[in-house]
Amino acid sequence: MKAVFSARRSLPCVLAGAVVLAGASSMEDVAQARTQQAAGGKKQVWSVTTCMAMIGDDPYGARDYALDWQHNGGGRDARHCHALALLEAGDEDTAARELDDLAHQPPQKGEAMPPVLRATIEEEAAEAWLSAGVPAKAQTSADFGLVAQPNDQALQIARARSVLAQNRADLAEQELAALVARSPNATTEAYVLLAEAERKMGRLDLAMQHITHALTGAPENANALLERGIIRERKGDAAGAQQDWQKVLDLSPDSHEADLARQDLAVMAADPDSP
Repeated sequence: MKAVFSARRSLPCVLAGAVVLAGASSMEDVAQARTQQAAGGKKQVWSVTTCMAMIGDDPYGARDYALDWQHNGGGRDARHCHALALLEAGDEDTAARELDDLAHQPPQKGEAMPPVLRATIEEEAAEAWLSAGVPAKAQTSADFGLVAQPNDQALQIARARSVLAQNRADLAEQELAALVARSPNATTEAYVLLAEAERKMGRLDLAMQHITHALTGAPENANALLERGIIRERKGDAAGAQQDWQKVLDLSPDSHEADLARQDLAVMAADPDSP
């Protein structure tokens, strides 16, 4: 999976009707599934838990498992697992299309998709489109999910990210300010995105206020530290900015945020007098 996606949100742990991807039993199921696939002669036992648990460690194996499952009558769960495996493998565009298609799927055998699952899938689609660099489609996915779950905070944040990526800091600021006003205990990401939008609108004092709030609850959040460094630089505090960016490198040296921090530090070193 591309760093832009994974830096923001890890693969959801609760999918396809509250399947929890954790514990020794899932790993045992994965091992059993691989043994059955290798044996060839035994009847395959299909499981969404097994498929989802395979994604992080072996996305290509999960993709093939999901495809075999679909060829053997697998429905929504098999398609969902296949899309997420593609996303983890780096094929964000195809994954996003499959997730959107799945979220728009009509009722199967008279049973409509639960709104919470539709919202989850569209949030995943939005994140996939963002990772693929297509924020307009990400916004469309988020908007469709919000029809199913209007108060879903993850979808509201995905929409704000897509709006920000389309250079609409004004709209992102408006929506995120409303979100944190309604929900003061909103996620760290909501406050970081609000600070980013405010910074882009030139409201540096408000941006510093909200990024401080984010770091109070998550003092080692790399994305929040990266953003505070940018705000500090804009406010003329080069030493503070450098301290924040260096801490990002110390905490998450292989992350997407670390790559951005290195770029910022390099620019500062090349032109220490730049605003």
